[in-house]
Parts: sequence; structure tokens; C-alpha cells
Amino acid sequence: MNVFLWGVLPYAAFALLIAGLVWRHRYDRFGWTTRSSQVYESKLLNIASPVFHYGILFVLAGHLIGLFVPASWTRSIGIDEHAYHLFSLYG
Repeated sequence: MNVFLWGVLPYAAFALLIAGLVWRHRYDRFGWTTRSSQVYESKLLNIASPVFHYGILFVLAGHLIGLFVPASWTRSIGIDEHAYHLFSLYG
């Protein structure tokens, strides 16, 4: 079971992704658009959609910064591991 979950399933999912992309490119190239008709009709969605996406970008940037800042840097400015953990949880 462990080999299936971590050895076979990721490759099967990736192969299915590639097969779906090829099928979509071949048979339904112009079937979907990136803009929804609801965005054109709703003033609230026209404002909220970019705000949501900027929020997701800020969350991603925060996670990347948290991953790439070495522990020696935080220790050198006097932040112990517990304080770093609390700051990462509660901002």
C-alpha cells in the first residue's frame, strides 16, 4: 500500500494530467475561457476577485520567506524557536 500511495499514484496522476491536457488541446481548445460571465455582471466580484488573488499571492510569499530564512538568522536577531512558531501561527 505504501508503494502504491507514494510510488505509483503520483506518476499515475501526472500521466492523467498530461493525457487530459493533450485531449483538451486536441478536441476542446476554445471551449473554456478564463473569464466567467459572473465577473462581468457583478461589481462585487469585479472587486473581490483581484483582492482574493493578491491575498493568495501574499500568503504564498509569506510561506516561501518562512521556508528560505535560515534558522541562524532568526537566532542572531534574538528570536527563539517558540517565538518564531507563534509568529508564524498568529502573524
